Amino acid sequence: MSEIRMEDLRKQLKSGKLDRCYLLYGKERYLQDHYGRELRKTVLGGEDDPFNLRQLEGKNLDLEALADAVDAYPSFAERALVEVRDYDPFQITEEETKRLFAILEDLPDYCCVVFLYDTVEFKPDKRKKKLWEQLKKLVTLVEFPLQGQSELIRWIQKHFAARGKEITSEDAAYLLFLCGSQMENLSNEIGKAAAYAKGKSVGRAEIDAVAVPVVEAQTFKLTDALSEKDYERAAELMYKLFQLNTEPIAINAMIGSQLRKLYAARLVKEAGGNAFTLAQLLGSSDYVCRQYLRICTSFREAWYRRMIRLSAETDLGMKSSPADPEDLLRSLFVTMAAEA
Repeated sequence: MSEIRMEDLRKQLKSGKLDRCYLLYGKERYLQDHYGRELRKTVLGGEDDPFNLRQLEGKNLDLEALADAVDAYPSFAERALVEVRDYDPFQITEEETKRLFAILEDLPDYCCVVFLYDTVEFKPDKRKKKLWEQLKKLVTLVEFPLQGQSELIRWIQKHFAARGKEITSEDAAYLLFLCGSQMENLSNEIGKAAAYAKGKSVGRAEIDAVAVPVVEAQTFKLTDALSEKDYERAAELMYKLFQLNTEPIAINAMIGSQLRKLYAARLVKEAGGNAFTLAQLLGSSDYVCRQYLRICTSFREAWYRRMIRLSAETDLGMKSSPADPEDLLRSLFVTMAAEA
């Protein structure tokens, strides 16, 4: 067995020719859960089969219980599925490792084992080279990383279409900017916007009416309002950040991050660069970088340098002084507005 891509797993599921053991992991939990369900459907002929679906918790896994689940013949079916959740093979004893590998080396044809991760993040410890190489021989590993902007835009449009709605690529990019790139959260926001939209098209008005922005988007909107000298809207956005129950330290960290990115955008723009140049520098999407370039020249370079330093001083004050962190954050905001 080996490490394969998501596309390869999709082909296996379509053909019905599956390996005997899979380990699904990665930062994009939505995809991991989706393909875990697809494996269950393919092996069992559906998601629910009380006789042939055997689920084990990996945190305190009894390897003899795993061996029994693997060896038990399926009831009135060709195959059984054993799901093991949150099992870390890099945190077990040498004796347990030998027993685990003995089980996986002798998996019967009628059983498929799938390792999944909910509350524990699977992190391959490649320093344990022998264990890692042996694991790759016995298990088909599939990683589900966070998806890129182009893939997510197509996915958003596809999911709106499944609900009888249309959205442009630009508005799909705006939804990504506003709500982040985690697909589980995006799925919820797509459902809300599609249900809210009265017509067939979904645009920014519908998204803004129902979507809950991530903190990063809120802090960008705050600096955007400052760039337009709209201090009332900026104050309202600051209040909304408090309503999100986000710690003031985290809000200040995000404000500092936005200021540094906007300052970088200004320097790139002055050097003749474009959104592509900035995207390479920041590791952000083209859409986000276009927004940075749009407003970055609204502030002087000296303002950026002072506000970035003041944000760092605010962070120190929050962590070391007896002052109320919210008061310190409000003071930072007032200074930003006054000197914008």
